Amino acid sequence: MEDGDLLSRALDFYGLPRKFDANLVRSRFRELSRKYHPDSGEYETDLLFKELVQLRDVLLSSLQTDSLTILENSKEDPEGFQFYKLAKQKAATAIEKYFQFTDGNPVYLKKEDNPALLRLREELETAKNELEGFLEKFPKSIWKEDTETTLKKISVWFKD
Repeated sequence: MEDGDLLSRALDFYGLPRKFDANLVRSRFRELSRKYHPDSGEYETDLLFKELVQLRDVLLSSLQTDSLTILENSKEDPEGFQFYKLAKQKAATAIEKYFQFTDGNPVYLKKEDNPALLRLREELETAKNELEGFLEKFPKSIWKEDTETTLKKISVWFKD
């Protein structure tokens, strides 16, 4: 199946419009996971839940591709604001999602004590790479200093 077909299937499954963002995907994922999770009692198998997870990854991956397209089309945005904004949003969303997941629990920065940290690091790695790419592509941007500060803050999550 081609990527476009898979994306269309994911949009249909999630009931999303063609223009969506990561927050909308995550919100819809939470709603649908309550419905399709095998422990909900509504469905006896986990097939729909597994498809839900797989299609979420397709949707989030397509957003990453979109941010690369924005970087490539940076002639329309000489300071790189759109790319900067998407990368910062990814980092903030990843951290927010982590804290929502660990709500009320102690935060451990050792990965063996905290499996949710591994997921956070994966998501932050993407944002970190994009922010570093932003600095390479737009070294004189007015958002350079903020990007460097964000990268320092993100690095805390990678210390063991």
